Amino acid sequence: MTVSHTGRGRFRVAVSTALLATCSALLLPGCGGCNKTPDYPPNFTFPARADRLVLKAPDKPAPAINDPGKRQDDIDALDAVGGKTADVSAIPADTRAKLEAFLKDTFGTPAAPTIAVESETVARLKLTNAHLAEGGKLYRRHCLQCHNMVGDGRGPSGATIPFPRDYRQGQFKFVSSGDGGKPRRADLLRTIAEGLKSTPMPSFGLLQEGERDLLAGYVTYLAIRGQVEFESLRALAAGETNDPALRLKTALGEWEKAETAVPVPTEPDDGEVGGPKHQEAVRRGFALFTVKADNSCISCHGDFGRKPVLRFDVWGTVAKPADLTQTTLKSGSRPEDVFARVRGGIPAVGMPAHPKYSDREVWDLVRFVRSAPYMVQLPPDVMSAVYPK
Repeated sequence: MTVSHTGRGRFRVAVSTALLATCSALLLPGCGGCNKTPDYPPNFTFPARADRLVLKAPDKPAPAINDPGKRQDDIDALDAVGGKTADVSAIPADTRAKLEAFLKDTFGTPAAPTIAVESETVARLKLTNAHLAEGGKLYRRHCLQCHNMVGDGRGPSGATIPFPRDYRQGQFKFVSSGDGGKPRRADLLRTIAEGLKSTPMPSFGLLQEGERDLLAGYVTYLAIRGQVEFESLRALAAGETNDPALRLKTALGEWEKAETAVPVPTEPDDGEVGGPKHQEAVRRGFALFTVKADNSCISCHGDFGRKPVLRFDVWGTVAKPADLTQTTLKSGSRPEDVFARVRGGIPAVGMPAHPKYSDREVWDLVRFVRSAPYMVQLPPDVMSAVYPK
């Protein structure tokens, strides 16, 4: 494999005809490609990150939804609209070489993924060499087409579909750990099993449960590796000292913390949907949703989501708040899903958490959000406000 720099953080990869033919048979999303996925060549290594780091997204409404084919151009232009990025090509070559050596020694290669550190957390998170080896094969077969080998969301399909998740900052949107931090293993498993509604992310529910668990572990591995690289490059670009081993320890601790976070509290009994008790909860939730205050729900979900305020996310792309008059929520419409979104927010896209609301208040918002698409479930006064004639 030959790699040549083309400028502006882009690389051109020339792959032999034989290897390309092999890879093309493997990159069939969702269907598994071949019955048996060949191993990566042992001399393959994870490429050094070359694209700009998004350090701060512009703190203002975004002008329009990004064109997937212009993703890098839009990121390159963020500084001009109030964001902050870093060009890693300015880091001295010898400094980069030291970081790349650490990453290879610690995280291995696509053919032999590892987290070579003495830590009981690695075993508890099921990130052992054996788990990662099998998970890597499944990832190559089912996920590489969109999420790419290194997990940057720029696989062969990435230029034509809206932004597969880039794991390299270690950030995710839909988590239930309560503080907007790392996802639980269960969060990743649910996304893999059910997909994300109204997006190109398909369901992999036909895979065996153990296979989905191996995939979740490999995604965690790529996210940890990517976060260590991202945070290290950020520090080096700023001229700061860097300790990648400490960054690895911190990242592992964050993932373990997510597994021990307090779960979503038990859902209260508000009676049957549309009944008096349920409608009172909907009415209270509507009042909270429409309160005039900074970071209120209605300030982003304008006209209940029909006129959303577009925002830049942490990846430098544009996020669109959900239209709550529609029946499908991308992250899931179960009561516990909506509770997690309200309580912990979605920090990656600027949706604030609501730690000061009582559990009862959050459940009231859940009742309103889940009933908003259905006029028959709304009290008459709320219905006339959400669906004016």
